[in-house]
Amino acid sequence: MTSSNKKVLKQKGLVLVMVTMAMLVFVAIAAFSIDINHLMVNKTRLQNAVDSAALSAAVLIDSDSSIADATAAANTTFTNMAGAVGNSEMDMSTANVSVTYSNDPQTFPDSSFDSSLDVYVRVEVTSLDMDEFFIQAFGLQKTVSASAVAGPSSASIKACNIVPMSVCSGGGTSTDGYERDELYMLKLASTSQGTMGPGNYQLLDFGSGASTIRSALAGGYDGCITIGENIDTKPGGNVGPVGQGINSRFGVYSGGGISASSYPSDIYVKEPSTLATADSSGNITYSDTSGESGDPWGYSDYLAATPNCTGKSGCRIGLGGKADRRILPVPVVDCSTASGGTSNVKVTAIGCFFLLQQAPTNNGSHEGVFGEFIEDCTVDHSNSGPTPEDEGPYRIQLYKDPLSTES
Repeated sequence: MTSSNKKVLKQKGLVLVMVTMAMLVFVAIAAFSIDINHLMVNKTRLQNAVDSAALSAAVLIDSDSSIADATAAANTTFTNMAGAVGNSEMDMSTANVSVTYSNDPQTFPDSSFDSSLDVYVRVEVTSLDMDEFFIQAFGLQKTVSASAVAGPSSASIKACNIVPMSVCSGGGTSTDGYERDELYMLKLASTSQGTMGPGNYQLLDFGSGASTIRSALAGGYDGCITIGENIDTKPGGNVGPVGQGINSRFGVYSGGGISASSYPSDIYVKEPSTLATADSSGNITYSDTSGESGDPWGYSDYLAATPNCTGKSGCRIGLGGKADRRILPVPVVDCSTASGGTSNVKVTAIGCFFLLQQAPTNNGSHEGVFGEFIEDCTVDHSNSGPTPEDEGPYRIQLYKDPLSTES
């Protein structure tokens, strides 16, 4: 064999060794990738379960339940989440679960904890073993951990993104006297229909005259009001400006500087076949049967048709419609101080109402503006302002865990 042939054989052998080593590296990387991806997926599942456990405990504490009940709720929620479809790999027998409490979301443990003050919950799960595919061949183990902190937010005092109409707080068992799925008048057709006194139609004074009413009802008010403080009512029916502003949400534009480019309609503008009406005392009649199963058409039917209402009559997705334009955040006010004319009333909450039908643009129909009560949305439409407050509406929320090393 010549020397050149020997060199070729040596080179072939070297190439084979290098290819083999490269393949081993690729196989190892692929093996690690499978285990790492599996680990990350289950880490996310575990974090979701821990978040839910912390929130459930915080909600119970906020409802004046005991620490023991809150701890039990956290453990039950976590166990239920771990046993849900897709989470079968969470072997709880290997995990360490701890539930601790503090009066400060940045301090755990809290040696001076007082359950009569604001309470924050920390749930931590450590050493939860996961199935191993390839990394055990390298002498490695696969475990995951997660933690979450939940508790009350700072009080919300500034309410934004609202409309210049109001409803009076009153009796009932729900938010300031308003019951979910029930229909109410948001703007009166006659002052005899309400309790604010002569000249008041439940409109609020957000600025300079009818033009402000028009644009604000179309969605153009970018200011805020303060929950718990007073605001002036705006006397007069202002029927034309009210109708022009409100009806833009249905894709109807009748002057006053309100256009589709600035104020798009909702994505779904269907109205009931039989419109709601009210008598001179404010008693509402709504006998429509065009909803599901012959019931009056309302917010539940709107939800069933959206967000993709393509093919349905009244769908304006292809015309630039925007979701939830028919949802009106309306200030709830204490009308006991109103005595007619310009009155100063206290804002107590924000209620979200579904705009049922178009508003009149003249006095011919003698009808008001009707809305179906959805929920108290005070927190959703407010913020804590530059200085967090202790008093006022708040939500139960998650906080960054001060003991977590993860970003």
